[in-house]
Amino acid sequence: MRKKFKKRLLGIILTILMVVSVIPVQQVQPVKAADTQIIYLEISGGVTGWTTPGVHALDAKDTIVNNLFAMDKVAGSDNIYKANIAANATKVIFTPNNTWKNGETDTVSIADANADLTTTYPCYKVTSYQSGSKKCWKGTWATYSASGEVDLTERFYVSTNLVDYINDARFDPGNKTRGYSNNNQGTVVDGSEKGANVYSYLDAAISGSPWYNSSGQDSKECQYTYPLYFGNMFDTKNRYGRMLNGSWYGLNNFSVGANVALEETGTTTGSSFYGAAAQGLVGKKLVNGKMVDPNNENVVLPYFSGEEIHPYNTDREIDKNKNLSEYYNNLQFPFKQTMDKNGVITYSYDSGSDYAVYYDFDNNSFYESNQYIQNGTTNDSTAPTKGFYPLNKPGDSREAVNMGFGTEFTIPFTLSKDGKINGQDITFNFTGDDDVWVFIDDYLVLDMGGAHRMASGTIDFAKKNVTVERAFTPDKSTTAAWKDGATRANQTSTESLKTFADIETDNGKTFADIMADDSKVHTLKMFYMERGMIDSNMSVSFNFSPIPSGLTLSKDVNTASVNDGLKSVVETKDNFDFTVTDTDTRTEYTYEKDYDGTRTEKKTTTNGVVEGLADNVYAKNFAYKDADDDGNTGLKIGTDFTITETENSNYETRWFVTDISTGETKDRGDGLVSNFKLGDATSDVTKVNYNVNFVNTPKVGTVNITKAWNGTVPETLKEEAFPFKVEVDLDGAAKKDEYSTYALKYTVDGNEFYTDADGNFKLKCDQTAAFEGIPTGATVKVTETTTTDSKSWEVSGSDEAVSKPVTETSNETLTITNATKTKTSDKVIYVEAGKDTFYKPAEVIKDYIVTVPNPSEGLNYTDKGFNGAEPGKSYTANYTGSNKDGAIVNGKITVYTYQATDKVYVFDYGLESNIAETNDNHDGLFEGGTFYNDNAKDAYETTAKLNQITHEKDNNPQTTITPDQDVIINKKGSAKGAVTFKPIAFMDKAENYTYTADITKNGETLKSNNPETGTTVHGKIKTMPANVVYYEDDFNADSKTDDGTTKIVYSGDTDPEGTSLTLKQSNGQTEQYGHDDAYAKGTGDSAGSSTKMTANGYNTRASFTFKGTGFDIVARTTTDTATIMYSIEHQTAGKWQVDKMGAVDTYYANGDLYQIPVIHEEGLDYNTYTVTLFIKEDVNKNCVVYLDGVRVYNPMGTAGNSAYIDNEEGATITKISDLVLGDGEITENGVVIRDPENSENDSTEIKGVTISNAKMALVGNVWNDAGTSFDNLEALGYTKVEDNSGTTTANNTQSILQYLHTGPNNEVYLDGNASIAFVAEGTPNSNSTLQIEAKLVNTEGIDVTTEGTAALNVWNGTALEKIEDVKTSTARYYTINLNQCIKLGDTDKYLVVISGNDSDGNYGVSFSNLKNKGYTLSNPLAEENKELVGRLINTDNVEPASVFKSFGIQNATYTIKRNAWLTNKYTVTINSADVFAGETPKFKVYYTNNGKKTALTTTIVKTTNNEDGTVTYGLKFRAPNAVGSFPLEIHYVSADEESDEFMTTTVRVRR
Repeated sequence: MRKKFKKRLLGIILTILMVVSVIPVQQVQPVKAADTQIIYLEISGGVTGWTTPGVHALDAKDTIVNNLFAMDKVAGSDNIYKANIAANATKVIFTPNNTWKNGETDTVSIADANADLTTTYPCYKVTSYQSGSKKCWKGTWATYSASGEVDLTERFYVSTNLVDYINDARFDPGNKTRGYSNNNQGTVVDGSEKGANVYSYLDAAISGSPWYNSSGQDSKECQYTYPLYFGNMFDTKNRYGRMLNGSWYGLNNFSVGANVALEETGTTTGSSFYGAAAQGLVGKKLVNGKMVDPNNENVVLPYFSGEEIHPYNTDREIDKNKNLSEYYNNLQFPFKQTMDKNGVITYSYDSGSDYAVYYDFDNNSFYESNQYIQNGTTNDSTAPTKGFYPLNKPGDSREAVNMGFGTEFTIPFTLSKDGKINGQDITFNFTGDDDVWVFIDDYLVLDMGGAHRMASGTIDFAKKNVTVERAFTPDKSTTAAWKDGATRANQTSTESLKTFADIETDNGKTFADIMADDSKVHTLKMFYMERGMIDSNMSVSFNFSPIPSGLTLSKDVNTASVNDGLKSVVETKDNFDFTVTDTDTRTEYTYEKDYDGTRTEKKTTTNGVVEGLADNVYAKNFAYKDADDDGNTGLKIGTDFTITETENSNYETRWFVTDISTGETKDRGDGLVSNFKLGDATSDVTKVNYNVNFVNTPKVGTVNITKAWNGTVPETLKEEAFPFKVEVDLDGAAKKDEYSTYALKYTVDGNEFYTDADGNFKLKCDQTAAFEGIPTGATVKVTETTTTDSKSWEVSGSDEAVSKPVTETSNETLTITNATKTKTSDKVIYVEAGKDTFYKPAEVIKDYIVTVPNPSEGLNYTDKGFNGAEPGKSYTANYTGSNKDGAIVNGKITVYTYQATDKVYVFDYGLESNIAETNDNHDGLFEGGTFYNDNAKDAYETTAKLNQITHEKDNNPQTTITPDQDVIINKKGSAKGAVTFKPIAFMDKAENYTYTADITKNGETLKSNNPETGTTVHGKIKTMPANVVYYEDDFNADSKTDDGTTKIVYSGDTDPEGTSLTLKQSNGQTEQYGHDDAYAKGTGDSAGSSTKMTANGYNTRASFTFKGTGFDIVARTTTDTATIMYSIEHQTAGKWQVDKMGAVDTYYANGDLYQIPVIHEEGLDYNTYTVTLFIKEDVNKNCVVYLDGVRVYNPMGTAGNSAYIDNEEGATITKISDLVLGDGEITENGVVIRDPENSENDSTEIKGVTISNAKMALVGNVWNDAGTSFDNLEALGYTKVEDNSGTTTANNTQSILQYLHTGPNNEVYLDGNASIAFVAEGTPNSNSTLQIEAKLVNTEGIDVTTEGTAALNVWNGTALEKIEDVKTSTARYYTINLNQCIKLGDTDKYLVVISGNDSDGNYGVSFSNLKNKGYTLSNPLAEENKELVGRLINTDNVEPASVFKSFGIQNATYTIKRNAWLTNKYTVTINSADVFAGETPKFKVYYTNNGKKTALTTTIVKTTNNEDGTVTYGLKFRAPNAVGSFPLEIHYVSADEESDEFMTTTVRVRR
């Protein structure tokens, strides 16, 4: 038959062309599988105008997946068209003429066709045209059933080698080992034990020598793990081999499973299965294209080795003149082609159903026949009757068949990435017997060895798996297996399924990755061997894309002489044109231009010119543009062709003509013109597959690059490699300055190197780099590169050199010359002032020297580093040294200095404070520091940030300081973020903190060892309590410590009263202690709340522990508040000692008083005390106390601390009432004036304007007519007094006694009618102070619950000068400026007069304490001051008592009840009865209640004349009908006139 070759060209077969070692191999590109679907269009009868229909496809998102293109008419049809569209298309539009706007259909959904896509396909039937507003063609969906698979008439030819294994009958008579034989010889020769093997010579050669000895023990192992023997090895008599000398021996390493089919139960009852494949008989990879032993890749298996197998003469001698195998190579085996309805071609051959194929020994080729040779198996309906016997001829009998042969198929092919073609899985399938091994790219993929019956296996490239119907791994041989072993192996098989992942590779890629490379031409090798003597079957099919056919014109650029770095770019740099002519009268051709497999273009020559071929661009599928008389456009075999390449002077050209089908080089030559004949017209071949390959070799030259030095190379640089960059312009002078970089190969001193991809390389001084293989016409540019500023050289001259265009004889040298460099690099560093900072520029390796031009300016340098004395300075030093390259490095070092602040904070409240807050006195933590240096500008500016704050070790810390996250320090000392001081215990000591702040150069990250990036400054913080500290009732309430040192500990019935405010105290350190803006406003309870304590027996308590000399308990007093009992204790030698116990009745008759120091204790020894408060229900059933806070005095001792404000350190605090009382004392039943010398002289009387030892006086305000100031003052002025009558207003009195007894506990309340006055002696300076503790009160009932203001003033003798407005009911200290007061003559004495009220008289001021340092206080009414004070305080209205001597209760234990008669319980004593002038003595007694003076009917019940001439009268009068303490005022009556003179005492009335 005539051989036919497939016409479609995909590329050049790598495996074939490699045999021509001088021919550069062109890469074959695959035809990529299309992800498409088929769609049809039918034009109904009556529809016109649809001449060249087009289709436009969209996906589900209306994205175009196929632009409008023409459909193909279905063969044999006039009205049906077909197109392949994208697989993801869901909608289409059809047009009549493949253009828009000529009428088209609506967008229609493919899914509406309901095609199964297997037997039916979507078909849109155009039926009518819709007119009107929307004009379009209409139709309906149907399905189209395409015809079945089409058998193509052409064969596809596969490269094949055939092996003939010689049996004994052919070998013995005349050594006829070659050519056709009709002697099958059967399975038994003579029936003797050792005479049954018909392949005894061949098996002996495979088994090897020496043989088994008589004892069955081999003295040397066979070199094959699984020798594969020929013949019927089921019969144990066949398991012998024979020498030419006639000796018989057993077979080495005989494995029953490898040489005899397994017998297993079949799929039907009573049937047996013999088709299990034996796996593992050969190595997993081909070595040099050969199969090797599975356990030793150095041992090549003999069956397809290409070398002849020779017999043994004896057990030690091989006869190399005789052969047991013959090879017939370079054959073409014909495969059938079948195309399915999707256009997928399957290539197949099935010996059981297709044509028979035989080998023609005379013509060395295969031919087809319809005459078959029958197989030997007749009792198995599943076994084909037609066999595969290629070494026989048609008509041979069963007895004549050749049963020992092998075929080796080689199939180059390509794959798509996903292993599919037109949606179908790409597969390779085999069914048959005996051994079959399929290798792909040298890796064993399908393993179906063994002398089995029909076995099946599949390779699925889409699923990436390999399936064998049944398989097993045979046991290896035993020493007796050949002699008396089992007839069959006692093993079982299973289905063999493995994935591509199971296939071992050795190139770093998985087998799946190798198969997914759609740019690669893969090679499949199938080895098929028949050796079992019974049947021979072979069925092979595959649908991958095999190699193409036709005339190919290709271009190779042989870059062997080109520099390695330029090979790939030179291969594709130029395009080449060709002119094709032949002896046919037709002069123009059509062809496909293939761009490396990525796309193709259909082209037509003009004047026979094929344009633009390149190393990766070739022309294929040539045909004539015009058909001949028979309608054929194909090229004719035997036609003489001339192909001429257009000259390019930069190349030398050779050409080769290769028959792709055989790999044979048909012609070759040098030059631009190839003349050849397209095949042999006289041969039987109907089509040929020629490739004409023009190989261009670029002409090349050399460019040298030399590194030179101007002068002597420094010692440190002799081994230095200098950096260069080399660039190449491959077009040279043709196109200027189009330089590119490549990884170029070069040699230095005979050694090979490569630049990097950017052309970078290095040379030492006096070295030359030779860049060989530079294409002619190119120019080379070299540039010396400076990678960093720290290098120690510089270019002497130009740092760039450019070569002339390269020629074949070029050997030009480009020289770059360098010189030693001195580098100046100025530095800037940041240091903490006053501390050593080591710094050496990173470039300096040795010889570092620093000089300071002007050390006297404050900068010093030692081996410890730089030390700048002052912060905020810019110092300068000079340095020099050597870098690692030996270059001189020098320059200027600018030193910027910084400094943190050391701060001391004295706190007078138990509140938090943001110590970073700025104020006018610069008390903010960062104020006063140098966190920014004004000299560091522009690129050297910095940012300051608080780093950390550390509390020095303290086992019992009483404070914390916590910064916000990322506290940025601003230039003026403020901060972005707070630094919060918080007391966590009652403070009594100084606590120390350290902090650091990072000064960081902008854009840098601070590195502690590199002052170029910044510096860290260190500061200290000391905190301590002031001499008076106020704590809220809920101070630190969350503390877990319950010993009273960290909070007030409550027990029993307590509840919060009101809403607590969050207050923060100032961090100011110039303000007097006890005066903070946190309490500048606010009425009612301090901080808005108090703790309500309700009596529950003695179970409701509050306790706290403090260290100091005194304390206040601040509370609210109302008509409902109860008695507070308290104890003060301290520990001595571990035992508690009670210092004092007491009780205070907090009842107040006239409304609510807020923030009252209901308990005031001072003068205690400096110690640690625990105060416990007990709330007790009193006789009046009052049971509530509102605890508002505590105030601690001198928590650091009376001496304070040197860190205190100067005038606060050692200051004394004295209660105002004590300064007024002097020797006076308030008792429960009245005021007692103590006699320090003799207690028997204690008195309840005040007989003068002062009390002994009083330091302060109460004075009345005599206002001027304008009401803006005082004209003068009067002694014994008014004071607000408590009225216990149950009313809510207060009472005026002119009696100090009444004030001393009935005024609010521990406070003095003044309105606009009264002031306090004292004389202060001393010199005002920074170490002295006078501060008055004051708060706002309401003159109407003294109930301050709303906002108000009272001006706190001092009187300068003529006008009132304001100290400050008092707006809070929290007691605060206010500084008295003596320069605003009245200086008394030339002395150091000052009269201080303090008043407080608002302009409307609604609010007054309460005074509680006076803080004093540096002044001696005295009473302005004392004798020593009378002359100095003069008429400033008028004493005329106050005269000492001349008549009355005493007035009071006789026994302090008396209980006086309301409205009860008091008989002789009160007495009055006068100096003489003469005042009555002989009349009956009479007295008149008044009590004052609610501002109203009420007379009490008074009689004398007893008269006593005393020895000293005085007279005592016992009085009778009715007690006031009210509860409380009331002032009693007594006058004598003479001549019916009441005296102006009076005396006062008090009466306490109980319920």
